[in-house]
Amino acid sequence: MGVIFTYKRRIQFYETDPQGFLHHSNYFRIFEETRGEFLRSIGIPYSKLRERGYEVVLIRASCEFKRPVLYDEVVEVVMEVLRVGRVRFELFYKVLRDGEVRALGKTEHCFLRGGKVSPIPEEVLRALTLQGPDRL
Repeated sequence: MGVIFTYKRRIQFYETDPQGFLHHSNYFRIFEETRGEFLRSIGIPYSKLRERGYEVVLIRASCEFKRPVLYDEVVEVVMEVLRVGRVRFELFYKVLRDGEVRALGKTEHCFLRGGKVSPIPEEVLRALTLQGPDRL
């Protein structure tokens, strides 16, 4: 396992279901926010990748719900890089509330350029694998 990144956010009322729990679909939005903030933190936001003609595509996503997350709670999402290949990478997410695991998730991604699968851009590859000065 590799790079670890932590993202914190407060759950908004509109994100909850009638039971007052964070709606299951919003976990995937939070995972996406976490990925976006990770890329931004290393100086490679999605917008920069898109300007260069790249798209980061979701291939697979899963989430295991352990305990509910409620309105106004602050969660910490710990994202870890599980695997990195030439064209694909897999991320693992742990959603925590006061150190307690509330959900576990995984996503798998690839890059497209010009509508075709592309190798992971070098600066992203270095960041995902903790190599080179881009990660310092």
